[in-house]
Amino acid sequence: MIGYLRGPLLQVTAEGILLETGGIGWHVRTSPAEHWPPLGTEVAVYTHLVVKEDALELYGFTSPKGLKLFTLLLGVAGIGPRGAMQILAAADPDRLAQAIVAEDTAFLTALPGIGTKKAKRLLLELKDALLKAGFAAAVSERADNDEALAALLALGYGREEIGRVLARVEAELGPGADTAAVVQAVLKIMGRGGGAA
Repeated sequence: MIGYLRGPLLQVTAEGILLETGGIGWHVRTSPAEHWPPLGTEVAVYTHLVVKEDALELYGFTSPKGLKLFTLLLGVAGIGPRGAMQILAAADPDRLAQAIVAEDTAFLTALPGIGTKKAKRLLLELKDALLKAGFAAAVSERADNDEALAALLALGYGREEIGRVLARVEAELGPGADTAAVVQAVLKIMGRGGGAA
């Protein structure tokens, strides 16, 4: 019904955001893991409307990928909108998709509200759906990122110092970059003292 909203960001709370479109203020429930720009900045949010007996609630995401995973999680028995949001607050969509496709039950059971039975249900009900929805490319890209991270850790760099530089390099080189190119670019920046940037 309401798939997308764009407007100035009026408020950010622990439960979500308030944004304005056409003189209307929309309260959108969002993940606490989302990062928002300063108030007044125009933002775009992909939304899903949940209809309850006593309320209408909008859940929002900064990317179509987050929204798609949220709707897939809602299709799993025993996971409601709040539970799906909790899961997405604890794991970014690519990492969650990777865990489901790779059948990583240890990762899944570490998420809030996911026990062994629910983890098995996630694998059973979502693995094929994720692959059909195009998450396979993201899973493959994430695996490449993990390889680059592992290589840099093996060279003696700390996870925290690698983090920001690695993210910057991946954004510059794009998803098609191979592991060797990513590692080389990170080492080049860190050699210049770019890790603190």
